[in-house]
Amino acid sequence: MLTLWYRQPADGFLQALPLGNGALGAMVYGRTTKERIDLNADTLWSGGPADHNDDDAARHLPALRQAVLRDRDHVRAEELAQRMQGPFTQAYQPLGALLLDLDHADEAVTDYRRALDLAEGVSTVVYTADGVRHTRELFVSAVAGVLVVRLDCDRPGALSFTARLRSAHPGHTSAQDPGPAITGRAPADVRFEDTGPDAVTYTPDTGTGFAAGLHVLPGPGRGTVERTPDGRLRLAGATSATVLVAAATGFQGWNRTPLGPEAGLEAEAVRQLEAAAALPYDRLRAEHTADHRALQDRTLLHLDHDPALAALPTDERLAAVRAGADDPGLTALQFAYGRYLLIASSRPGTQPANLQGIWNTEVQPPWQSNWTTNINLQMNYWHAETTGLSECHEPLLDLIGDLAEAGRRTAYAYYRCRGWTAHHNVDIWRSTNPVQGSPSWANWPMGAAWLCAHLWEHYRFTGDRRFLAERAYPAMREAAVFLLDFLTEDADGHLVTCPSTSPEHRFRAEPREGGSLRTEFGGGPLVATTAAATMDLWLTDELFTNCLAAIDELNLTDDIQHALRTARKQLRAVPYAPRQPLAEWWEPVEPEDPGHRHLSHLYGLYPGSRIDREHTPELLTAARAALDRRLTHGGGGTGWSLAWVAALAARLGDGDRAHHALRTLLAGSTSDNLLDLHPPELFQIDGNFGATAAIAELLLQSHTDELKLLPALPSAWPSGRIRGLRARGRVGVDLDWRDGCLTTAGLSITAPGTYTLTAPTGGRPLRVTDGAGLPVAADCTPLPGGFVRVAFTAQRPPVLAVRVDQESCASTRSVRFGS
Repeated sequence: MLTLWYRQPADGFLQALPLGNGALGAMVYGRTTKERIDLNADTLWSGGPADHNDDDAARHLPALRQAVLRDRDHVRAEELAQRMQGPFTQAYQPLGALLLDLDHADEAVTDYRRALDLAEGVSTVVYTADGVRHTRELFVSAVAGVLVVRLDCDRPGALSFTARLRSAHPGHTSAQDPGPAITGRAPADVRFEDTGPDAVTYTPDTGTGFAAGLHVLPGPGRGTVERTPDGRLRLAGATSATVLVAAATGFQGWNRTPLGPEAGLEAEAVRQLEAAAALPYDRLRAEHTADHRALQDRTLLHLDHDPALAALPTDERLAAVRAGADDPGLTALQFAYGRYLLIASSRPGTQPANLQGIWNTEVQPPWQSNWTTNINLQMNYWHAETTGLSECHEPLLDLIGDLAEAGRRTAYAYYRCRGWTAHHNVDIWRSTNPVQGSPSWANWPMGAAWLCAHLWEHYRFTGDRRFLAERAYPAMREAAVFLLDFLTEDADGHLVTCPSTSPEHRFRAEPREGGSLRTEFGGGPLVATTAAATMDLWLTDELFTNCLAAIDELNLTDDIQHALRTARKQLRAVPYAPRQPLAEWWEPVEPEDPGHRHLSHLYGLYPGSRIDREHTPELLTAARAALDRRLTHGGGGTGWSLAWVAALAARLGDGDRAHHALRTLLAGSTSDNLLDLHPPELFQIDGNFGATAAIAELLLQSHTDELKLLPALPSAWPSGRIRGLRARGRVGVDLDWRDGCLTTAGLSITAPGTYTLTAPTGGRPLRVTDGAGLPVAADCTPLPGGFVRVAFTAQRPPVLAVRVDQESCASTRSVRFGS
């Protein structure tokens, strides 16, 4: 069952259960007498549109480059980089809470259970109080656009409660029909990491307005609803009731002044409430579950597991893993949860999932709960295409389109370059400037290059040529134009990025006379600003390569082609030597932290595809050694970092290392509600999404245009099945395996052509049949490690079935897919 469940109410946010429709988020605590449901709206942020670019910043660029490339004075370069910074981003905001006060005492409650059904997107709370069985069902409907809470009891007339809305911000409560509403404004400014009296500023006529409305509908039979003088709704003597909440904000777009609450926001929320209230509860629920299941059911993973562990509540299963148990079933639940959370926080037309998805209760959230583009935002979407959630990728693709417009000002102001760029932090106002802070993260100008990889990958999975022509290639091209202008020659005539950093990781500079940076114990000062960090080289080469491929796909004649090809040849080579770990920087330096959480220099292995076992074996060996070094020194210290380790290990073909990382993530970086944690105990959703992506990568890889089935199956998962994985080239994949061997694979192929796949079969041949069960001619070649490679031509799409000979594995069962 795809269900999280518990024997007690949530003690806090890290035990509450998330609901959402991409625009409206809710966290359910499941309390029996004083229930609280925290609310978020995806477009409620502090601040407003502004140009934070510093037109004077570019004057420091020549001196910075001279300090790095000629003088090797990284201390001076660091000082100059800090002069090329602007304001920090604004913060994602909570909306408020729905509060339900029920007429029974906590001490009278027995037989309690709360749950979240991932398959249906419905949370339930069930308990007995004073001999009455109470049931709650809660969901946020993408169809109706509202939060729905259904309350029932098994004794007629025994349901009584008071409902009210509470705002997280100054505002007021109105008594408008059909129920009370709260209105107000988000802060005009929230200062990052400022704890002073001016850290959060409210201004009467500035800031995004919001409204939320409440409606209570008694079920059939008895029950009355009254409005109290203080803006609550009181229901008495009912057997069932439906509570609805709708929200609206004044967000008009990233470059338009937001509306205040007086601009009809309350009326907009009321319209949503009235439309939902006109529908019976059963229809609201049925339409919601049909919409949710259409996405959630596309990809389903089952791993053989211990039934005794599976019978435990989720927090007790997690405690068992922390105590040393291995629970593949919990890993399968973790996989499904990552997909559920993306469905709940990222739908077409909404904002992308941020650092906390869509769920935040703090006016000053960690890292502003923004979009952090040096790993975290991208990791949120690593699994979107591979696990069948291409629609949920859309908000990120929309964001990239906006940033391509906003980032033109930044490219010119800071570097006098054409094209567009983005740095480490982005907010709803599409800020692209380097923000105030350490250059190790603030002065990282490669956000556009990394984000453009998502445009190209979306095309590779969907084959949507119109998307490529109208949305992807224009943004990719302008990001490449920026890099063509930004690249500069080093002393050897190679093209390099400068300034350059390896995200969030510093190294020790050579001590210099008169240096103003503090000298750390054990060596020179810690700095980050250099040239041609390894990650930059991967990103630049990848973007140029993808642009050239897009030009070919679209049959374009583009005057940028020659410049891209020439620049690729002139790029400094990735720094590695035989039998040495892949280097993070272009010159030998002492890293700040050999076990650093970021693994940026391994981008070419994953999520990039420049390092491959067959085509670049020496690079693969160097990448493996670099990962070994990181982990030997304590790397993987956060949930998201462990997810990246698992994905890298999958590309290395090391399933057991990946399994260890995923298990460590569960045991050490996961809260009781299975949300990912950043030390000490801060919710950060990228680890959830990254774990799901890594699990998919263990079971299917297609980045080399070859279908690799079970390329890195952990020994802890000897048997299992998965339905609905996606491969590049519009291929759907179903897999069954037993005793570590593939038993059956079903391929949904939409285009004729020649396909090559590899799979572990114990060395026995695969046989291929089409959708009608007729044999398909295939060339089968044994490979080391019990794998085989099969090449065949698909002449009759859309469906093929690939089946292992019954004698190829210990099991003699054979199941066939496709029709």
